[in-house]
Amino acid sequence: MKLCNTSIRRIRFALSLVLILVLLPSCAYRRDWGNKIVWDELVFSSLPGQADYPDDGAVILHDEVRTTVAARGEINFSDMERHRIVKILNTRGQGYANIAIPYTPPNQVIRLQARTISPEGNIAVIAKDDIHDINLYPDFVFYSDQRAKLFTVPAVENGSVVEYRYLVRLRNPTFWHSWTFQTSIPTLLSRFTLIAPSEWKIDYRTYKIDLEAQVFEIPGGTESTYVWEARDIPANKAEFAMPPGREIIAHLALAPPEIESWGDVADWYRRLAEPQIKAGKGVQELASALTSGVENDEEKLRIIYEWVRDKIRYIAVNIGIGGYQPHPAEEVLKNRYGDCKDMTTLLCSLAREAGLEAYEVILSTLQNGIPDTSLPSPYQFNHAIAYCPSIREYGVWMDATEKGCPFGKLPWYDQGVPVLIVAKEGDATIAITPRAVPDSNRVLLDWDIDLQSTGAAAIRGETSLWGAPATELRESLYLGSPQANRQWLETYLAGKCSGAKLDSFRIARLMSVYDPLTISYAFHTATFAIPRAEEMVFRPGTILALDLPDHFRSSNRVHPIRFNFGMRAELNLTVKLPPAHIVNTRNLSDSLVSSFGSASLSCSSSDNVYHTYMDYRLLGEDVPPGRYKGFQDFLDGIRERDMWEVIVSKR
Repeated sequence: MKLCNTSIRRIRFALSLVLILVLLPSCAYRRDWGNKIVWDELVFSSLPGQADYPDDGAVILHDEVRTTVAARGEINFSDMERHRIVKILNTRGQGYANIAIPYTPPNQVIRLQARTISPEGNIAVIAKDDIHDINLYPDFVFYSDQRAKLFTVPAVENGSVVEYRYLVRLRNPTFWHSWTFQTSIPTLLSRFTLIAPSEWKIDYRTYKIDLEAQVFEIPGGTESTYVWEARDIPANKAEFAMPPGREIIAHLALAPPEIESWGDVADWYRRLAEPQIKAGKGVQELASALTSGVENDEEKLRIIYEWVRDKIRYIAVNIGIGGYQPHPAEEVLKNRYGDCKDMTTLLCSLAREAGLEAYEVILSTLQNGIPDTSLPSPYQFNHAIAYCPSIREYGVWMDATEKGCPFGKLPWYDQGVPVLIVAKEGDATIAITPRAVPDSNRVLLDWDIDLQSTGAAAIRGETSLWGAPATELRESLYLGSPQANRQWLETYLAGKCSGAKLDSFRIARLMSVYDPLTISYAFHTATFAIPRAEEMVFRPGTILALDLPDHFRSSNRVHPIRFNFGMRAELNLTVKLPPAHIVNTRNLSDSLVSSFGSASLSCSSSDNVYHTYMDYRLLGEDVPPGRYKGFQDFLDGIRERDMWEVIVSKR
């Protein structure tokens, strides 16, 4: 069959484009990097300046990645070439001259070049000796083979251009599977190119940007080229309590070529994890010892969970396949440490030895962002927990990495998120983890105050915590020394009562991990009430006051407001007045109800005792920008109650 002229022209165009995409970077490397400025899509004399971007410290002129995959059935290796050009507009943008290029051996960073171009066009090239190879996570991840090329380009000044390019050769069976088009500064051009075997089915999604891939195929060829290109991308605005970046920033995500369903993802993880769950002699003996004589299955599971939670140290491990595959349960038991995958594997192994059904679950924590369940991919997850479906009506979820979390509950960052249950072969389920109701996350302050005529006071009180506040604080106090815990409590009380000086304290239920966590204390202050003319004044609301109103004062909002969890805060305050004194403030019963939560305040006095009860509830649902003004009004209503004054005077 003969081709028409139009078809021939199209083929020639596609061939030319692919040839340009393949040759341009290699040609660029042959240019005289230290003496010439030769760009294909920019003109040095016409670059934008500070006047074009008055609010920004820098602007990305060009940011491009080209990924080439070499594969015969499976991926043999892939190359990721990156070229970035940034103009520094002022001192705030000079941080873009400090560059880290992450990689994981046996992957390599090669053909790395970097330079600074002064406003006058003078070029300063970084010396090879000024490029350092470091551990990427020296403090955060205990065992890690993730490294980075770290350097700062020389001779940077306002108005100069920072340019660098490099190639990462990925020898693992994977490829560069994501690209971010948007950063905290404007970007003029961002482009991601993928050159892959023609037989591949490319499944991708773009987020917060409407982009379709330009696909170039050569008839009879072995490769296809996909190009995603965006121009004039605004800076992402940073706001307090905004969702994680993956939910708000324009980016691209690609699924691995062999993954077409969540069943494929489950099979992939099952192949990695299931052999590691198999119990050895040590696991068998421990499971028997822990559950011997225990008839109730839920009690068996609780004992096993608490043993793993309390006896296995959490240590982040990210070495080679260990970034994805848990270590054998027997090895974790012997070492008594491991990461989330390792602890989950040991938990499942012990449970199965005790005759209980237990499966690994992979998820994306709330801090990492809500995964897109329409794009099956293992790259969306960053955490592992366990699930036992046969206990209780809806099963029991378990995260043994959280030392302060009771059995049957999940830390707040695991709640209400889509997860993949890696159950029996052929069974893959996307489920939503349970989310605690706001009232279960509770803080109660109960204070008895002996007020003096000078405004000084002696105070005995308790702070009781349930749910997420208890879990968070319990782990912090558990790891703290007595002196550190005392210092924390002194600061906590001073923030609620001016001039507080701690006399004594006691912490209850710190080790048992069951609610409530209770902190009892006695302290005194010379300034509980402030003298004013012939009176004294104090504000009960300042003891419970939320700091949220202080964080949402701007007139508009770009991103939704994201809370870690909904919660309830209460204050029960009893004030014994000094002799011959009375309260000159009327009794009050007031409430505020909103779709964001509620607030109530009641005050009353009898004889020489004054009582206040305050109750704040936040539902913890996301607040979209369109409802921002209403949320501000709600917080202002709470702040008004915080400012309620109680006036005390002599009879």
